[in-house]
Amino acid sequence: MRSQSWRTLAIALAILCAVGCESVQKKFIRKGKTPERPSPVITFQDYTQSLTPMDRYQKHYAMFDYWNTLLMEELRSPTVNQKRLTHASSEALQELTTLRDLLKEGASATADQCVRERERINQQLQSGLYQVAQLSVMEHGLEMQTQHIHRELYWRSVQEQLQGSSEQTHEAAH
Repeated sequence: MRSQSWRTLAIALAILCAVGCESVQKKFIRKGKTPERPSPVITFQDYTQSLTPMDRYQKHYAMFDYWNTLLMEELRSPTVNQKRLTHASSEALQELTTLRDLLKEGASATADQCVRERERINQQLQSGLYQVAQLSVMEHGLEMQTQHIHRELYWRSVQEQLQGSSEQTHEAAH
């Protein structure tokens, strides 16, 4: 019986020491909620309406050039990353389609041909139904098309053929 009381006393003493310990007390004391800092209000402004047709065309031309370069690099790569290849292809096609849409009806014949060709290649890349040997053929075809686009659809070459460019020059004259 005496050993049991010593044991109880030892346990009580251990609990008292533990409760007296500041770190244990901190664990069992509920902390008050700190007020959340207010998040900033972000408002986006659409500046596309203030862009001139030439600015818009230059922007999309630069984006096409970027995605097209990534696509060409991926086609030349010894280990082809399918996800990167398909993403670059679809983005380049989207930007080329936008370039075509920014041109006047009669001027977009060259762009139409390029878009149709690019859609065919994009569909083949997206499906994944190609041989590795075909990638070099696609790369060569895209290289030829890129040279054609740089010659025929460069922003200085199509300056007068942009939609809205005649209205803008007419408004600037008055």
